[in-house]
Amino acid sequence: MEYRFLSKKEIASFVTGLLKDFKVYGPVKKDGFSLYAEIASPKDLNLLHTPTHLSPKQYLFPPKETLLTFKNGENPAMEPVVEANNQVLFGVHPCDIHAIRLLDRVFSYGPSDVNYIKRREKTLIAGIDCIPDKYCFCKSVNTMNVDSGFDIFLHPLRGLNRKNNRTTNQLDNLDRQTFNWGHDMNAGFLVEIGTQRGKDLLHKYTKTRKATAKEIKKIAEFKDKKAELFAASINVEASSLPLIYSGSYNSPVWEKVGKICYGCGSCNNVCPTCYCFDVRDNIQANLTEGERYRVWDACLLEDFAKVAGGHNFRKTRAERLRHRFNRKFQYQVDKFGGLFCVGCGRCNRTCLVNINIVEVTNELIEESNKRS
Repeated sequence: MEYRFLSKKEIASFVTGLLKDFKVYGPVKKDGFSLYAEIASPKDLNLLHTPTHLSPKQYLFPPKETLLTFKNGENPAMEPVVEANNQVLFGVHPCDIHAIRLLDRVFSYGPSDVNYIKRREKTLIAGIDCIPDKYCFCKSVNTMNVDSGFDIFLHPLRGLNRKNNRTTNQLDNLDRQTFNWGHDMNAGFLVEIGTQRGKDLLHKYTKTRKATAKEIKKIAEFKDKKAELFAASINVEASSLPLIYSGSYNSPVWEKVGKICYGCGSCNNVCPTCYCFDVRDNIQANLTEGERYRVWDACLLEDFAKVAGGHNFRKTRAERLRHRFNRKFQYQVDKFGGLFCVGCGRCNRTCLVNINIVEVTNELIEESNKRS
């Protein structure tokens, strides 16, 4: 693996260069929160950002996307629509890079999804390391670190400082200000080269130097410190989860959480690995022109499993929650080679009634232990 040193000044010139040839999306601050948005200047970026409510998935698999346009009448016609621009996803956390790798497998499985694949081919990914908040549990599902799936990856130098002598066990009552990067922006970043494309763009737009052994050692030191900070954790190895979930079909846990679930689909909409969509037609008032488009769909919504005649394969919220959780920890493992939960904690942050995927999973683990 090749590492280059990139100073604060040069990272600004790198982003400026990218903006000449790409649309660049990265973490910005809005109303006190971090979110991904298109940027116009390197000054817009908030690189040492908190976890965002929505992942960068939206720039590869948009919430609404036209698939084709059509005309009726004497000369009917249909025209596929594939919108794919050169773009950079800048400042992507490791868990989201893992999520994108899973989506790559999904949308290239069998007959590949042309819209996604074309957009993915034109996308450069620049990752960055991060620190967990009280909802993150990526360490439990082995997505805390990433060694592929990016073109370049930024490691902030210096590392992590602890304030106020707080302990890790107190993290559930802390906000992000309790810990900081201890990062002197003048110290810059170590850039891990993931692809030749990333290396070429780094060379084209900025100046770097070879990283020293001492600087590279700091990456491992930071990861060790980061691993100590997780307040949320699943109580078994990730490889055990498919078997535990396979034995949980009749667990009373599902009825318990189903009673409080609103069925709003918020957890689906913020999940970086959910990929279900609905296909709809929109016909103009002249009845001769229209478009076919797809929109994100959610398995927690009541109509998701409803078919002709009004039959619903998952009538209750308990059944729909069970289905969603199993999609993350059991159903997809054999087909796509990995858990479909990357531990980002977004579903826990946004649930209106505080259903927590870690707590539910740990209850199922406890049940499994009692049966064995």
